[in-house]
Amino acid sequence: MRFPIVAVLVTFSAFALAQDSSVTPPFVTTPEEVVERMLRLAGTGPRDTVIDLGSGDGRIVIAAARSFGARGIGVDIDAKLVALSQENARRAGVAQRTEFAVRDALKTDLTQASVVTVYLLPFLIDQLQPKFLAELKPGARIVTHAFGMKGWKPDRSETVTLSRPRGSHDSKGERSEIHLWIVPAQVRGEWRAAGWRLRIHQNFQEIEVEGEGDGRTLEVEQARLEGEVLRFSGAGFSFQGRVAAERIAGELRRGAAVAPLAFTRR
Repeated sequence: MRFPIVAVLVTFSAFALAQDSSVTPPFVTTPEEVVERMLRLAGTGPRDTVIDLGSGDGRIVIAAARSFGARGIGVDIDAKLVALSQENARRAGVAQRTEFAVRDALKTDLTQASVVTVYLLPFLIDQLQPKFLAELKPGARIVTHAFGMKGWKPDRSETVTLSRPRGSHDSKGERSEIHLWIVPAQVRGEWRAAGWRLRIHQNFQEIEVEGEGDGRTLEVEQARLEGEVLRFSGAGFSFQGRVAAERIAGELRRGAAVAPLAFTRR
């Protein structure tokens, strides 16, 4: 990944270079500990396609393929770094499971990604945020290094303490913050099932559930949306279902009794 040499190491963007296309910013590599933790935080596995936005020397994409069995795609604005990434992938024995392209992150098609890794300036992340929601499927994971997203709280965050700080002999080590978001299904609105009515309020993955069941007001105490999985519960009942387009199909539990229950959007 490419970074300016400043107190905080962040990626230059194509827009930052628009005034002078002859300038190629210096970069430092993402520490291996951060690469590993980003991919683990995302739960990366063989079924995943990982897209790294601002892929630099390709190490995240290569690690995703070599250590996690995933398919990896890297995009970068620097053709020399893309060529270096391709050579690094060949040497690592993962050229068949990786690809690299000279491309603007904001113009990259994300629809095939199940994991997106990002180390970009905050104003670029702001521009990418609606693109994430528009193009990524519910359940896709986004992992950022150092920066968050406006108004969208991470599902999880971790601090990585480097075993050997970059350019320092300080035994305490540098710290890197990484954040995970799971793209939520769109569940806001009213839903109906036989004898049931739900109204769901949604702010990204944060939800509130109101409604009625069998003629009684539901006293929902907990509600959670993780990707396409919706859960809510209260005294004596719990529901877990999967969102697919205009339907939430799952199971209702009341004590030891379990019954199928499917809601459709009104």
